[in-house]
Formats: sequence, C-alpha cells, structure tokens
Amino acid sequence: MLLQLFVLTICQSFAQTGNGKITGLILDTQNKALPGATVTLQNEKDTTTAIIRIAETTGSFTFKNLAQSSYRINCNYIGFQTYSINHLIIDGKQQTIRLPAIILKISGDHSLKEVAIIAKKPLIEQKTDRTVVNVDAMISAAGGNTMDALSKSPGVIVDANDNISLNGKNNVLVLVDDRPTYLSGAELSAYLRSLPVGTVDKLELISTPPARYDASGGAVINIILKKNKIAGFNGNINVGFNQGVYSRSNDALNVNFRTTKFNLFSSLSYSFDQNFSQETFSRYFYNAGGLLNSATLQDSYYKYRSVGWNGRLGMDVFASPNTTLGFVLTGNTRPKTDLLNYTSRRFNDNMLLDSIGRGYTNGKYKGQNGGINLNITHKFDQTGRQLTANLDYLHFLNDADQLSPFAFYQADGSLSSSQRYRFLQPSNINIFSGKADYTYPSEKKTEFDAGIKYSRVATDNQLQWFNQEQSGFTPDYGKTNHFRYSENINAAYVSFKKEWKHWGVQTGLRIENTNASGHQFKNPAIPDSSFSKNYTHVFPTIYLSYKLDNAGNNTLVLSYSERIRRPGYQQLNPFLFYHDQFTYTSGNPNVSPYYNRYFDLKYSYKQYIGITAGYGIGNNESQSLTTVSDNVFITRPYNFINNRTYSLIPYFSFEPAHWWNFRINAVLLYILNKGNAEGVVIRQNTNVHEIEISNELQSGHSWSAEIDGFFPGKQTFGQSRGDKAGYNISGGIRKSVLNGQGSISINANDIFHTLNFSTQTIGINQVNAFSNRSTDSRRIGISFAYRFGKAVNARKRNDSSSAEDEKGRTN
Repeated sequence: MLLQLFVLTICQSFAQTGNGKITGLILDTQNKALPGATVTLQNEKDTTTAIIRIAETTGSFTFKNLAQSSYRINCNYIGFQTYSINHLIIDGKQQTIRLPAIILKISGDHSLKEVAIIAKKPLIEQKTDRTVVNVDAMISAAGGNTMDALSKSPGVIVDANDNISLNGKNNVLVLVDDRPTYLSGAELSAYLRSLPVGTVDKLELISTPPARYDASGGAVINIILKKNKIAGFNGNINVGFNQGVYSRSNDALNVNFRTTKFNLFSSLSYSFDQNFSQETFSRYFYNAGGLLNSATLQDSYYKYRSVGWNGRLGMDVFASPNTTLGFVLTGNTRPKTDLLNYTSRRFNDNMLLDSIGRGYTNGKYKGQNGGINLNITHKFDQTGRQLTANLDYLHFLNDADQLSPFAFYQADGSLSSSQRYRFLQPSNINIFSGKADYTYPSEKKTEFDAGIKYSRVATDNQLQWFNQEQSGFTPDYGKTNHFRYSENINAAYVSFKKEWKHWGVQTGLRIENTNASGHQFKNPAIPDSSFSKNYTHVFPTIYLSYKLDNAGNNTLVLSYSERIRRPGYQQLNPFLFYHDQFTYTSGNPNVSPYYNRYFDLKYSYKQYIGITAGYGIGNNESQSLTTVSDNVFITRPYNFINNRTYSLIPYFSFEPAHWWNFRINAVLLYILNKGNAEGVVIRQNTNVHEIEISNELQSGHSWSAEIDGFFPGKQTFGQSRGDKAGYNISGGIRKSVLNGQGSISINANDIFHTLNFSTQTIGINQVNAFSNRSTDSRRIGISFAYRFGKAVNARKRNDSSSAEDEKGRTN
C-alpha cells in the first residue's frame, strides 16, 4: 500500500493534459464487485511511468484528463490472476472508453491457503438518513423474537398496547426486506413475535423517509432478513429458549447456495410464544353535581399461547452480468389460543358492594398468509444507472372462534343472571401491487431517481355474533356484520440529489391518488350501506446538508417531509368486538386519512454524537376514543385531535476503554393535543421522555457482554395518561465457540420486574378510570448460534418489492 501511494503521488501529473477518460468495473467470476482492486494505467509509448487507481466499493474505477495516445491497463487483486488490456486508444474520434465488465479469476498458484479475519460488527451504525441496528450484535435479544429486538432499538418505543413509534413519530410503517408486512396493531405484534430474531440481519430505522418510500406512516422501520450471498453452500442456525413464568422458544435455519449462474436462498423458523397480562381496572362514575353514583373494580388475567412457522424460498438468476431475475415465496402460519378470566365488583354511591360479575373469553385463532414476489434488476452501465421492477401478490386468511360466558351475582353470592356469547370472525385479504424504480447517477456526485407504483387491496371481513338461548345459539343480527373494503393507490415520484464540497441537497416529490370503497351488507336488522372516497395529494421531501469541516466529520442536516396516515382496514369495519361485559371496541367507516408535516435539524459528529431537534404538525388526526354508555366503555377511532410535537433526540456513543463501548440515546417530547368528539374533550400539554443506556463489553476475542437500561418515563398519548413509569434493566453474556463459527449467549430481561405501567383514561365527562398492568417480562434465556460454509466477502443485492404500505394496515 505504501508503494502504491508513493507511485500515485509522484505520477499525479501523468497524462493529465487532455480530455480523455477510461472507466470500468472489476468483478469476480460470481459477478461480485472487488473493491480495493489495483488498476494501473500505462502509456504504451512510455511504460516508465504509470497512474494507479483503487477500485471503489462498487468495483468501479475511472481515469480522467487523458491525452490522446494508446494505453494499457493492468488489474490486480490479492488471490486473483492479473488481467491486462492493451491498445486502448484515445484520439479525436474517441474521447471516452467504457470498458466491459472485467472478470478476474482466482489464482490457483498464488491463492492464499488460509485467511482469518476477526472483526466485531457494531451494534449501532449512524448513517446520514437512517440508524442501522445489527441484530446479531444485540446480546440481550439473542434467542428472542423481532419484537424484542425492536423494543431495545434506539428511539423505538413499544407501548403497553404494542403500538410502535420511532423518535416520537407514531403510526410507523413496518417493512420486511423493503416489502410491507401488511399488518398493524395486534396482528403486526403477533407476526413480529412469531419471527425469531435469528432470521433478521439488521433493522433500518428511518425517521424521515425519502420520496421512494410510500407516504404512509410517520416513519419507516425496515427489517432486513438474512440472505447469505457467499459462494457455495452456506448458512446459519439459531436456537433459543427463555423462561419466565412461562417458557418461549425461537429457532431459525437459514441456508444459501450460490453459483456463477444463480443464487438460491431459503429460511425456516419456528417460534413458541406464551405470555400473560395481569390487569386491574378502577372506574368511578359521578353525577352532574360531582357526587359518586357507582364504581366498578375489575381484576383480569389474560394468557395466550401461540405457535408460529415462517418459511421463505427465493432465487436470483444471473441472466447476464447486468441483468438479474428473481423470485421470493413467503409463507406464515400462527395458530393461537387465549383465555381471559375476569371478576368485576360493582359498588353503589356509598361504595357498598352491589353485585359481582364473573366471566371468561376462550378463543381459538388461525392466521395464515402467503405471497410471491417477482423482480428484475438491470444495470445499463458501470456508472450505477439501473432499473428495478417488482410484482407482488399476497393473501391473508384469518379465522377466530371465541366463547364468552359470564354471570352476575348478588352481593350475597346468589346468581342473578347469566349469558353466553359466541363469536366467529373469518376474514380474507388479497393484495396486488407492482412498481418500477429508475436510478440515474451522473458525474460530480449527482443522482436522479424516479418510480411508479400501483396497488389494489380487497378485504372481506365478517363478525358473526351468537347469543345462547334455550334452543341453542341464535344469531344476534343487530351486532352481526359483513363488511367488504377495496382500495386502489396509484403513485409516482421523482427525486434529485447533488453534493458539493460542503453543501448537499436531496429533494423529492411523490404524488399518490387513492380510490376507496366500502360495502356493509344488509341482514334482518341492519340495512345495506356503502361509501366511496377519492383523493389525491402531493408529498414533498427535502434534505439540506452542510459539512462544517473539510473531512465531513461535523455535519448539519435540515429536513422537511409530509406524510399521510390512512386508517387500518379493520379500523373501517363497523364491528362491535367484545372484550368483557364492560369493555367493547369498534371500527368506524367514517374515519378519514390525515396528514403530518415534520421539520428536523440534526447535528452529527462521526458515529459518536447526534442531536436532532424536531417539530411536527398534525391536524384532524384519528385516534382511538373511549366513550361510556350504561357503564360500558366503547373504544373506536375518530378524527378529532390537533397535535403539535416538539422533540429533542440526543445520541452519544463513547469508548471509555478499548474494551468498553458506552451509548446513551434519549427521546424528549413536548406534546400539545387538543380536540373533542362524542362529548370527550382533550386538552393536553405534556412532557414525554424515553432514555436508553447501553454498555457493550469485550474481553479478548471470545467473551463479550451487554448491560442495558430502558427508562420510558410516564407515557401520555391521546386519552391515556401515565400515572406510573416502569423501567427495564437487562443484560447478557456471550462466549464464542467452535473457532469463532458458533456462540453461546445467556441473557436476562427486566431483571427487577419493573416494566409495569399505571395509566389513567382522561377526557370522559363524569368518569374517572385507572388501570395497572404487568406482564411476563422478567425472563432468563439461553441461545446457540452456528455459521457453516465458506466465509468470504460477497456483494449484497437489495431488492425492494412493490408493497410499501398496504400490508401495514390489515388490522
């Protein structure tokens, strides 16, 4: 390297007197780039001098300002045969020469017998537009599921109801391999818990998504699954088990077989999940004069058990050095059972016991989905100009069967009344989508991107409500419902990026046209009804960056984006879902999409310091609203919140010692919420914070450890106000085994069992409501991971399917 730098230095003036240019791309026999390859240019008339270039990460190289002459190029890379090209003529007719891809062959005589490279992948990588979490480096989540890893990622908040936010931005769009999950709420939570962390390569946290992403959601989380592209047969296996009150297991197998003609990859994972939720509810009802009318105190215990299987099979076919064809088949099944037991005690105005209610809900669920993705990538030349296209079809099939008996007793214990309900809830969702993206980079750090997308979603949902009579179960047509919904989104975008010495700009414009319709079918008690919605909106994004020094270590980035939040498909269903005798939830077909605007200013110093100040605006936002009717709480979405959010998000990473990495991340929010609907008035000015601390410790090459602290503070959103803040202290230790190919990890989560929350439901006139909740969060686990096959560098191909939004809204 010193010799190369010396030669490069003394030859800077060589052949720099003309306008000629020679460009090329260096690959190996498997069409993988060879970054760092040495390219030597000599004038065939004067071979005593030379100019040297080092191939970039893409394998490309360029020689500029060449005089008219005949040239020779030699290409070298350790372990590969030298490749030479002669008689490259620059003259008045040919000023630019674009060489075809240069393929270097492995050297049989001079190949290295054995090379051992030992490196530790960082847990967190701070990039210009996103934060990357390398999941394999997260010891405390080893042997767990993807939801575990998300909850421990910087800036990600998973609340008590499994709603996910990123850096204070709610309604996060969750993608898997750039493809949407098409799930939200409880369904998304169940899927992420059925996906073992052993199948995940990394998490991309994108707080301000560019125009190429769908405009839905306040932010984007992209889950990148493992896809090994090393030559030959390779793979890894991960087995994990953890124990709390109940046991859990998460296991995954990933295999890959790659040749010069194709790359075949697959994965199979299994998860066994159990958990409980123990809750207490206290609800006090007052008259207009402020005096107590009655009260309901309830204790409930919820337990579920779920088994998940995930499968993936895909192939990339290298039709030519510049064209790759591919397909991916995916499938998931999540059978689940659950049981909710509850006891409620009703009191009169003197807090004397009036009656007792006891009941349970026993449910059996089937969840299956499958999909196919067809994709093509074509590179037009070695400059990076390329076209990608994707076609997707996904099918979701869900079924639920719930039995819910309950009984009322007098204060003396004598039976007053009883009832038995049964609910059948089949649903069917079909999603078609297609998209194409074009990238055109040019000289002087300039890039142009454009794309189009089409998607169509068709949902068919039913809720069949039965009451038990003396003759058996009979339909309750007043609560039974059949609802179909279809939605078509047509989108197009353009973006432009340009960099100068200190300044940089990236701007984008995305337009989305939405056509939606819903149909509620009639029955003997409900009339037929339908609705349709059509709207078009333009979503601008802009990023303006400035390097405070020549090296670019200190940077400022100012960004603006506009996003849309469309209601989840199930949120539009006018069904009345039964939870217990005092609690129901329902959809609302009248809820409309709403828009958010975000302004962010970020300062960063390398990987060590990042501070972001933000301001968010949301008008007529839809949030869940709880109202009371005859002492029964009914929750459904409404458009009623006007929101202003001020955020400060600092990030610091230090190495107090060579064996110790310390990281602290915080999300500090000041939220103003105002709105009213259905007699509920919200006026909130609240401070919300979350602080995360992580310590990564290393002892030699074989031992490592991690100690984390998660302090979410009192969480206040919408009608929910935190009265008590929980926290979570976790840790783990890892030992490398089998010559570095395997590892054994032991971890403990929520060591002191302090991740418990107390909240208050506010805004309901003449009602005070409080709740406390604890789950099976204290666990100890053990996991084993093993990699097999060759360990050589490989190029990674990033395919983005056409599904960027719809999948995240099926619940």
